[in-house]
Amino acid sequence: MAAVNDVVVNSAVGVDGNSYTTAISNDKLTNDDFLKLLLEQMKQQDPTKPQDTTAIMDSQLKMSTIQSNSDMSTAMAALQASYANSALSTSANLIGKIVEDGSVDKAGLVKSYEVQTVENVDGELYLNALQLTGYADRLYDTTTKAYAKYDSNGYILDSTGAKTAIQIQMKDGRFVPSSTGGITLLDANGKIITDAATVAKYVTDGASVTYASSPTKILVSSIKEIW
Repeated sequence: MAAVNDVVVNSAVGVDGNSYTTAISNDKLTNDDFLKLLLEQMKQQDPTKPQDTTAIMDSQLKMSTIQSNSDMSTAMAALQASYANSALSTSANLIGKIVEDGSVDKAGLVKSYEVQTVENVDGELYLNALQLTGYADRLYDTTTKAYAKYDSNGYILDSTGAKTAIQIQMKDGRFVPSSTGGITLLDANGKIITDAATVAKYVTDGASVTYASSPTKILVSSIKEIW
């Protein structure tokens, strides 16, 4: 807080030889400083011609009101910042969760998203989330003991990413099961492969979720479902 010593005071000498204040300049002048100046002015005034202090007290009251409003604004800003930090911390618990905001895709299905990050943008909390686009069956190579890759048409890819002559029969992006509950493999001519060794080489052990390549920004306040 500023002290009276920091105040810039302009004064002049009256015809009676007494000095008086003509201006006071200090943006950080406090109520305590104002009262000290008021008391000093009352001590220095001519006792035979006392000044009317009503206007001075009115100014002090206005200053007190302004100071109170300023303090309240500061407190509200601190409270808002605290709330924002608390809300951001709470929203961070959504990372890794699946959420829905009620929006639907072209097929009329409700969109689901996996939350990646949370951010505060101009006081609004947003989630950066990847939309779940479907499921992809996993293909396991029992000879290499590793998962194998395949293209959108079901052709199995080798270690270099090149397409092989073996194709997985697919429908709507998913593996078509064989009569024995495995997967249906096709040769270069589109015929079902019955060779036991080849059939045993490739198996599936379930599916994994597929996501959009870029995140979607979602208002936290718009979230309707979380799981």
